[in-house]
Amino acid sequence: MDVQDKIRFVQSTIEPMALHTYPHIAGFVAIEDDTGRHVGSALRCAVAGRNIIITAAHVVREARSGGRFAVTAVRGEAPFELHGDPARIDDEFDVAAYFLPAEYPTHGLAFWPKERIDPYEEKLSTDYLFVHGFPGVRSRFSPLLGSLAKQSLPYGVMLREDELPASMKPFQFAMDFDPTNMFLRDGNAADWLDPHGLSGSPVWRIGASGQRVDAWKPDLCLLVGIVTTWCPDEKLILATKVAPLLDLLRG
Repeated sequence: MDVQDKIRFVQSTIEPMALHTYPHIAGFVAIEDDTGRHVGSALRCAVAGRNIIITAAHVVREARSGGRFAVTAVRGEAPFELHGDPARIDDEFDVAAYFLPAEYPTHGLAFWPKERIDPYEEKLSTDYLFVHGFPGVRSRFSPLLGSLAKQSLPYGVMLREDELPASMKPFQFAMDFDPTNMFLRDGNAADWLDPHGLSGSPVWRIGASGQRVDAWKPDLCLLVGIVTTWCPDEKLILATKVAPLLDLLRG
């Protein structure tokens, strides 16, 4: 394929990837005066027979700072209130996980299977990456519904390997978040969007590396990271790789 064919292909993957991953994503909410404030994004995951919700550690700390906190569940319904410390948390890697209780509603929701998590890095730089989460500017509390109304951001991007921040750690990888490089599916330029609230968003590689274009489908995608940091000066976002996350969950 020439460059334009490749661009058209990766643009064509955004909508099917968004539909495929949307049932697995959630938002962490700080409960303030009986209303909700979106703090960060999260992934519902199934590991070792348990339903888990994974996000960034700093998202958990901010959500809990006022006392009560919750995580979104069934769309259009009130968030599900959580209690206590996360089952797993690591501030160095900036990841945390709660084991969800049996009362957590699951109707219409999905949990990402452990078998579709890729802890290896060989294809990070050759595959197309896909982020899906909830930016704060697209989240608002609806008094009528008694819930948070959220519009997700599906975002496709390649691994960033140049002009990386000096503070970047070996367990992280970088993705471009530069408004001059953002385009809509139809090829038109996209408006820049404040990424606050995307922390905790899952990152997948779509599974196109080594595949024929006509053989690609969204269920080839594999989870590879969790968004943790926005670096506005370098115009990028950082994610923690899933290998340390899996180690944390095993612990």
